[in-house]
Amino acid sequence: MSISRRSFLQGVGIGCSACALGAFPPGALARNPIAGISGKTTLTPSLCEMCSFRCPIQAQVVNNKTVFIQGNPSAPQQGTRICARGGSGVSLVNDPQRIVKPMKRTGPRGDSEWQVISWQQAYQEIAAKMNAIKAQHGPESVAFSSKSGSLSSHLFHLATAFGSPNTFTHASTCPAGKAIAAKVMMGGDLAMDIANTRYLVSFGHNLYEGIEVADTHELMTAQEKGAKMVSFDPRLSIFSSKADEWHAIRPGGDLAVLLAMCHVMIDEQLYDASFVERYTSGFEQLAQAVKETTPEWAAAQADVPADVIVRVTRELAACAPHAIVSPGHRATFSQEEIDMRRMIFTLNVLLGNIEREGGLYQKKNASVYNKLAGEKVAPTLAKLNIKNMPKPTAQRIDLVAPQFKYIAAGGGVVQSIIDAVLTQKPYPIKAWIMSRHNPIKAWIMSRRGIILSRPSPVVRTW
Repeated sequence: MSISRRSFLQGVGIGCSACALGAFPPGALARNPIAGISGKTTLTPSLCEMCSFRCPIQAQVVNNKTVFIQGNPSAPQQGTRICARGGSGVSLVNDPQRIVKPMKRTGPRGDSEWQVISWQQAYQEIAAKMNAIKAQHGPESVAFSSKSGSLSSHLFHLATAFGSPNTFTHASTCPAGKAIAAKVMMGGDLAMDIANTRYLVSFGHNLYEGIEVADTHELMTAQEKGAKMVSFDPRLSIFSSKADEWHAIRPGGDLAVLLAMCHVMIDEQLYDASFVERYTSGFEQLAQAVKETTPEWAAAQADVPADVIVRVTRELAACAPHAIVSPGHRATFSQEEIDMRRMIFTLNVLLGNIEREGGLYQKKNASVYNKLAGEKVAPTLAKLNIKNMPKPTAQRIDLVAPQFKYIAAGGGVVQSIIDAVLTQKPYPIKAWIMSRHNPIKAWIMSRRGIILSRPSPVVRTW
């Protein structure tokens, strides 16, 4: 028996870890870290806002102070589990450097000269500036942007009341590609039944790091049940390291491999013909479009061997409908982003896995569940509903080009704000009110980020 240096060090590490853990009494590592805090304690249900998934959470509040956050045990797929980012929300709330009062700039842009002012003064000054700009340039010259969520609806109601059509979410810098593909092809976004799948193929979707807690738990469940995982990713992500196969695809080669997989599905008649005939349209055009996108063609585009593409496609089809090609969340924003997502949904349709166990299913909100059940089985969230509010008449700055016609009007193309500032087309933007997103950080490698970071008399953030 030979022992390498690597195996020796691994063995020593495992042994030391076992010795260290053995010193703790049973259950010690699972104890609530704030169990010793005394005072009036309440458990408050809420939604996590540390990322877009908004997992259900439960905050432990002691003496009116949030001291601990965990998953909501009333949510069966979530339980008390929560990711590190969600758990750190308690630190965000209690951070001594958290800004809780309005700050007014007192020096030139770029200098750290600020003055704390009252909320009343802030409201008055902001309203005065907005009205002055409106009087001189029109209400459409003020843009409003926010990360989508509970606050964005309030901000956008303000924009509508003010008369500006230019409301934006962060979506065009994150999940818009997938959202557009899902809407135009499937009518809306789809979720994955990962726990019951037998085969999952992922293109850069790192389910063990960029996570939704419920999905990550289901992924572990599926792997424990023997499901096969295949990762196409230029990077050896944590998901790739835990998958049965990792293929280091060339960056930007995803669409080529997807087209080739679709070619194999149709050429070898591996698709669910009855499902395709009953629930789809345009199959003949699809078959013609992928006639030449062979695995050999894709191999040259993506650095993935042709035989791997063929084998993975056959294995995937053999497990259908309990098989998934993960739609992902966001990718590298190549020019093929939307087409890549469209091909992912196309492959899932060919598998016949829609609304099937271990496949994909339409997301259903509380009102849909109640309608299907014939009774109120789930509470619905209240929404702002101000009736008879006049709609802005000006044209949006982004939806003037036909290539944007599938983008949700409320979310828009947020990058177009900077384009309008720089080019003054279709008309100038004189002020920008933003909430809960950081374009200077998100766009730092682009000219938009560079322009934002410079002093400018026409870009104002309040």
